[in-house]
Amino acid sequence: MKEILALLVRLQLLDDRIRDQRRRLDSIPSELDERESLFTALEAAAEQLEAERKARLIRVNELENDVTSDEERITKLEDQLLRTRDAGSIRIGQHEIDGLREKVSTAQEEALGLLDETEALETQRDTAREEVEERRIELAQFRKIVVADTEELGGVLTGFETEREGLMKPLSGKPSLVYEKVASRSGKAIVQLRGGACAGCGMSLNPNDQLKVKAAKALFQCRSCSRILV
Repeated sequence: MKEILALLVRLQLLDDRIRDQRRRLDSIPSELDERESLFTALEAAAEQLEAERKARLIRVNELENDVTSDEERITKLEDQLLRTRDAGSIRIGQHEIDGLREKVSTAQEEALGLLDETEALETQRDTAREEVEERRIELAQFRKIVVADTEELGGVLTGFETEREGLMKPLSGKPSLVYEKVASRSGKAIVQLRGGACAGCGMSLNPNDQLKVKAAKALFQCRSCSRILV
């Protein structure tokens, strides 16, 4: 029975490694998804900066067209005022010219402000695009690592599972059934007798049961949590 208990302890250690290996394998896709999501967000942010830059340039072009049109109108009105002698017409024309000049001044100020914003956005866009390219290279490298790690971890896991199959052969029957049943419920199927108590649940054992565990002549399960005691 001591040999069986030793094999069960080895089996539990191996199962711990298998679980750890599976967790590592399972974490790879989520880590890749996280990096790809970050890259997509950076790419979108860079494109948004470019879209804002273009929108301001379009607005600047509209303002410039309006200014050109208004200045042509001012020139036309001034020519008309030079040829007229009617005081009323002069007042009306001058009022329109003053309004157009104010409009032109406002449009020019807005256009200058937009050009400053466009320049700042262009700098931000260039910085963002540089970061995107750096992340693109990093992501491509990480994808290669993912492929290599998946193959390596998968190979190690296959080796562990093959080793487990070999361990299970001499444990067929009650030992394996008890182990699998307790492990599925409690995680750790085998725990130490520590200080006269079960290390799994903490229940104290009477002296007779402690002797049975130490003798290791049969599987002894904790009367509280059913874990196998060694």
